[in-house]
Amino acid sequence: MRTAVRSGVVLIAVLAAAVALAQPRVRTQDGVSWISGGISGDERGELILMLPSHNLKLIMAAERSGAYLTDVELVVVDARGAKVLDTRLEGPWFLAQLPAGRYELLLTHNGVTQKRTVTIPATGRRDGYFYWKDASSADEPVDEGKRTK
Repeated sequence: MRTAVRSGVVLIAVLAAAVALAQPRVRTQDGVSWISGGISGDERGELILMLPSHNLKLIMAAERSGAYLTDVELVVVDARGAKVLDTRLEGPWFLAQLPAGRYELLLTHNGVTQKRTVTIPATGRRDGYFYWKDASSADEPVDEGKRTK
């Protein structure tokens, strides 16, 4: 009986560790907190719960199918021209908490770069949807149905 209980406790600990590793994690670079993920429905659920504490949400997808894309490079440049974030996204969703102001976003997937300017308000959030013609690293379709807000 004791062995069965110990085995059960170990199994629960292993499963909890696996779930924790699978969860998207918040990172910080040059004072900007951000998170990337959303490959699975569970990850997207976690990111949705985190939306209130972030003022920028980006989603990357294939143009025709709406299939989610991964492996996107993101560079965020502030109004002074300083790079505030330079990273490779781990999933099709990206959330960040940036100081209010104007930023240039450069997103590159399979060698194709999209450039967009966004103004982050003092309150509220900006959402951006980026579409590429490539669906080779696709996952699931985007359900928002909008390109940019």
